[in-house]
Amino acid sequence: MTKSTNDITYEVTYTGALSGTGNVYLHYGQENWTNVSEKKMRTLKTSCKTEVTLPANCELNFCFRNESNTWDNNSGHDYCFIPSSKITYGDVCVMPKTSAKTATRAKTTASKTTTTKKTARTRKSVEE
Repeated sequence: MTKSTNDITYEVTYTGALSGTGNVYLHYGQENWTNVSEKKMRTLKTSCKTEVTLPANCELNFCFRNESNTWDNNSGHDYCFIPSSKITYGDVCVMPKTSAKTATRAKTTASKTTTTKKTARTRKSVEE
């Protein structure tokens, strides 16, 4: 899928029953399971992580499987992430990924704002 300017990359973190059982895969689709795909997740000490890129405000439907083909499909209900909803799951976290470029830009902006405020205070002190 080619990324457009309206796409958002999400980081999916999984700490459920399959983490620690070998390779774990995110099996996912969008908007009622269209464009189904699968990604191998990175295995960390206590979790698995991967990233998916979707159109803005797109519903993410997903479940997990390990290399033994054991599934975690939320007790048959599948997992669902809707960006505007407050649906949460104890062992799954879906968050928009902040790029390094965005984080750097935010730090630079904050730094400039602080410098501007200091300069304004210094000017005011000099004028008094």
